[in-house]
Amino acid sequence: MATVTLRDIHKTYVDHEVIKGVDLDINDQEFVVFVGPSGCGKSTLLRMIAGLEDITSGDLLVDGDRMNDVPPDKRGLAMVFQTYALYPHMTVAENMAFSLRLAGVSKERRMERARDVARILQLEPLLDRKPGKLSGGQRQRVAIGRALVRNPKVFLFDEPLSNLDAALRVQMRLELSGLHESLQSTMIYVTHDQVEAMTLADKIVVLQGGVVEQVGSPLELYHHPRNLFVAGFIGSPKMNFMSVQTVGVQDSGTTVRLPGDATITVPVQPRSLSAGDRATLGVRPEHLRIDANNPTLMGEVLVVERLGGETYLYVKIAGGDTFIVQADGDSRANVRDRVPITIDGNLCHLFDPSGLAIPKAERHHLITVQHHPEVSLKQTEAPLEQTYEQQNQPHPIPRQAE
Repeated sequence: MATVTLRDIHKTYVDHEVIKGVDLDINDQEFVVFVGPSGCGKSTLLRMIAGLEDITSGDLLVDGDRMNDVPPDKRGLAMVFQTYALYPHMTVAENMAFSLRLAGVSKERRMERARDVARILQLEPLLDRKPGKLSGGQRQRVAIGRALVRNPKVFLFDEPLSNLDAALRVQMRLELSGLHESLQSTMIYVTHDQVEAMTLADKIVVLQGGVVEQVGSPLELYHHPRNLFVAGFIGSPKMNFMSVQTVGVQDSGTTVRLPGDATITVPVQPRSLSAGDRATLGVRPEHLRIDANNPTLMGEVLVVERLGGETYLYVKIAGGDTFIVQADGDSRANVRDRVPITIDGNLCHLFDPSGLAIPKAERHHLITVQHHPEVSLKQTEAPLEQTYEQQNQPHPIPRQAE
């Protein structure tokens, strides 16, 4: 279908810069997801690609052609919005074919195209219905069909599933993934939901404050986050963090002392830290074990969330930090229990005082992509929004929705 290239893209509203020099290469047939918290600039960046927002400076290229001054309808792109924006007085077929009508395509040809797209999206029985008689998932498929009839070079999706309930979101994720597989088209998708990003993307672009924090495959971001922000954002529940002190640096890894005086060795490259330095240890809830045999830490259970197949324990450990531990669904732990927690250093992450990850000694065996040169040095050295200490101010115990 098409490649999309962004070179030093900036966007400024009066004196407020919201996109701060983004460089990115999107390859043909890739499914790329822009993800980040509200206000990070992901939707603004998508709208700049679509031509709905002016580019303050930098270059946008589609298939090598500069698009900065090309009108939206001439870029060969199609966008699916968060709101379905369907015309209530038109049928499904008329809604899907409306852009072709504006382009002067004959009624016979545009209805033929609408039927072809309806077949792909399983909308054939609904072609004569109006939007008011459709479910939320059906309306979203019609909105996707309206983009599909144009046969665009690139599909743009701006949080298209946010108005659907949980079950429909899962169903539509499967349908979008299947659609990408069948069309083999280039797709750019915006979401604040990191679960959507992990399940849909070939490549994820994590944004914060108008800056690209990291670009990589879902597993690359999960196993090798480049800083505290990415580590805490990717993964549900989020990664646990604690402040530790370095006690030794060897070729085999870096040994740190945890609150409570236990020590573990994390297999990271011997750089950045020296004995005595403070650092941040990160470990995911699913990598912790409740195990009385040689525990690393003891903690008190504050909250128990039983989800059936798994149980989340919120445990207060030495030093006052609260860890989330993912246990089996049949865990017998109760509130106020003292539980032994085992931490495997091989599954941990270390971050230096600036918040940057210290590279692992070995990359995860499932990751084939070694690096993404399209992320410029100035982006990878962007300041973090919060330090570890700021992230760990007192807060309510129950987990917030990601």
